[in-house]
Amino acid sequence: MGKRKQTKPPGAKLAPDHPFHAVIAEAYRVFDFPTPSETGVCVGCCMYPEIEADFFNPPIAELPLHYLRDWFFAACSQPLARGIWGYLLPRVLEVLAAGEEPSSNGIEVSLNRFPTGDRAQWNEAQWDVLDRFRWRFLARAIAEDREFLDDTLCMFGNAGWPMKDLYAQVAAEPDAVLAGRFWNDWCRGCKPSIWITAFWDEGRNAEAFAFYTSRALHDRMARLALDAATPRDLAEKALDVAAVIEGNADWAQPG
Repeated sequence: MGKRKQTKPPGAKLAPDHPFHAVIAEAYRVFDFPTPSETGVCVGCCMYPEIEADFFNPPIAELPLHYLRDWFFAACSQPLARGIWGYLLPRVLEVLAAGEEPSSNGIEVSLNRFPTGDRAQWNEAQWDVLDRFRWRFLARAIAEDREFLDDTLCMFGNAGWPMKDLYAQVAAEPDAVLAGRFWNDWCRGCKPSIWITAFWDEGRNAEAFAFYTSRALHDRMARLALDAATPRDLAEKALDVAAVIEGNADWAQPG
């Protein structure tokens, strides 16, 4: 590799006190793949020439965010070669943990260039890191209003994580947490409706919709809304969410 010119800070780096710092540090350790000889994406066309030429010169932990986004913009055949994806993966995870999107197309396409969520693709240490990251990232997505929850579920689902595990993690949250999360996604500042991202692989959008419109979720929201101990603001949100579910659920339609 030739000598690198000075560049600006890479961006999307985690401070030592960041909640994800330990798992990302472990990701860099267990995904210590050799530097690839090719990018795995369209050559001489989609990427900026200067980025394409310099792409593998920075250490992976210092790969600039704008390099990574340029790489994601480029077309590629999927699944990507395991060696290329395994090399890039810890940096992709760090960018996500930092609250940034590796791809300018949206968070949903961040992990699906390889079956990242297929346990059979990884050794035990690698899978432990990946599933710990999944659990923590999804928990943050439920708790914080960063993006639509469905977008995060889509990111993991399309990357191969079992959907039953994703939905089980969401369903395990307290009723009050889910009422706030779904009210933010479905009711705040718009005509109430269930948000389903367009990025779901074929058929999985229907599975997501079925989860959101389940009688079990509706009944949890209704009970919370009608509980005399529920604060008024939360009760109103739970009632709004229950109404959206009932208005869209097959089981609630006449006939």
